[in-house]
Amino acid sequence: MKNIIYYLSAFIILAFSSCEDVIDLNLDNSEPQIVIEANVVNNQDYQIVKISKTKKFTDNNTTEPLSGATVVVKEDGGGTYNFTQLSPGVYKSGFFIGKPTLKYTIQVSTNGKTYTATSTMPQPVTLDSLTVIELSFFNSKNKFIQVNFKDPVNIKNQYNYVISVNDSLRNAYYPEEDRFNDGKLIKNTLFTSDPELKTDDKVTIDFQCIDNNIYRYFFAITQINGNGGPPTAPSNPPSNFDNGALGYFSAHTMQLMSVKIP
Repeated sequence: MKNIIYYLSAFIILAFSSCEDVIDLNLDNSEPQIVIEANVVNNQDYQIVKISKTKKFTDNNTTEPLSGATVVVKEDGGGTYNFTQLSPGVYKSGFFIGKPTLKYTIQVSTNGKTYTATSTMPQPVTLDSLTVIELSFFNSKNKFIQVNFKDPVNIKNQYNYVISVNDSLRNAYYPEEDRFNDGKLIKNTLFTSDPELKTDDKVTIDFQCIDNNIYRYFFAITQINGNGGPPTAPSNPPSNFDNGALGYFSAHTMQLMSVKIP
């Protein structure tokens, strides 16, 4: 089981084309496990689910797309949405727009097993603006993006920032909660991974309002990869899927905003 997190991190890196470093672990072989990356969002009229399975570490690739699965998402008090396979390991719904405050349940069936997860889409919080700031570290000046928004008072909120530079993904996971900032004006500096931001770079922020289970999952990923501090010992992130599946199911809101580095 100790090599599961390596497989999961590798899947995430491949799925998002991330620029994170991979921890070099001494791994043994293990039985393949299913990995599910499923999202329901409010700003597009279709949804995508990606499914793969881990392979033995001695094989050429650490994950492979999983075809032939049955994917169904049910909306509380609403419809049932069936997904069709778009390409190996990628499944797409028909017309389907996620709605804030509603609970969604996903069922993925493959090889005689069914994997289930639930997620409730939070109310959206509006990202007001992006500011380019300059900070000095060890006599070197670097530019960063600051996000600005008002956190709703007396409501527990969790956020995730997906950071792209020149339309290339830089950071897929940058979770934050409002435990110490409830109801306050948030001015949060996003410290992106290398390379440094430079003049004329276009930075796009996908501002996501996520539920608590997904916050815990994304936070665990950042701790394992060392993004939120020193790397922790490898362990399984707290997936909200049952029956031993890796990955996550997230119903969340999205807001895209871009800024050009001066």
